[in-house]
Amino acid sequence: MVRSRKILKQKVSRRIGHKGDRLVQDINVYRWFSVFIKCALELEGKSFTIKNKDHKLKFDRNHKWWKLIDLKQIKKTPKLINPNYKLVPKNIDQLFNGIFMPKYRELFNEKSTIFEEAVVRRGYSVIQVPPNYPSYKMIADIKHWYSQKEVKLKFQNVGKGKSNNNADIVLDTHTSEDLMKRLFQTLRIDQTMPKLTNLDKYFERTEVLDKKFKRPEIVRSNMKGARDTRVTQTNRQEFESQIRSTQRDIKYYKILLLNLGKGVFPKFDNLV
Repeated sequence: MVRSRKILKQKVSRRIGHKGDRLVQDINVYRWFSVFIKCALELEGKSFTIKNKDHKLKFDRNHKWWKLIDLKQIKKTPKLINPNYKLVPKNIDQLFNGIFMPKYRELFNEKSTIFEEAVVRRGYSVIQVPPNYPSYKMIADIKHWYSQKEVKLKFQNVGKGKSNNNADIVLDTHTSEDLMKRLFQTLRIDQTMPKLTNLDKYFERTEVLDKKFKRPEIVRSNMKGARDTRVTQTNRQEFESQIRSTQRDIKYYKILLLNLGKGVFPKFDNLV
């Protein structure tokens, strides 16, 4: 129980910036958001076949997200879809910590009350309160001010450590770090090594994700067939589940990219 609480505390602390601002979600969610934006830009214009129908990957630049985020700047950063994975972590760091998060963190922050700040942030209004002003009068004044602006106040019961999802860009929370890593590696390998079999793609991916993994040997053997003929077979059937999981993840990353272009992330189970 203590270990679980410690991990939860670490995840919550990763959402808090140097100025006390708070991200809606864990910072790693936004790292993968930037990574898949970059990948989608590298592949934009390409068609993916989903359920026997071709879908062209493109960004809906009229969507709110792509008006707030400069896709042209991200597109100019070093490639992430690279067969040499040793170059990729550095490029991700350059993209996320060098450009994406410093420039766009404000888009992912929860909006909350700001004290003792002269600069008016985008999307905020300034309310000045005199010293020793009663709190009940302050609340009444704010409610009246909102009613004059014809803005409906929406009250939510938000628990400690939970988000009220009022940031400019809110992403889906139903995902995991391991899943995002797996889909990214599947994308990178599938796009740069298309001639590999799905089993070999699985081996390539697993070698990156698990340093202790040792690629098993595919053994060929002869067996007696009909009419005393000799038939050559391999032990590939032992890896059927790995082959199917790779096929599934190839489909998932394609759907994820197509949905991302429409302003939905990360959704990979079906097209929006």
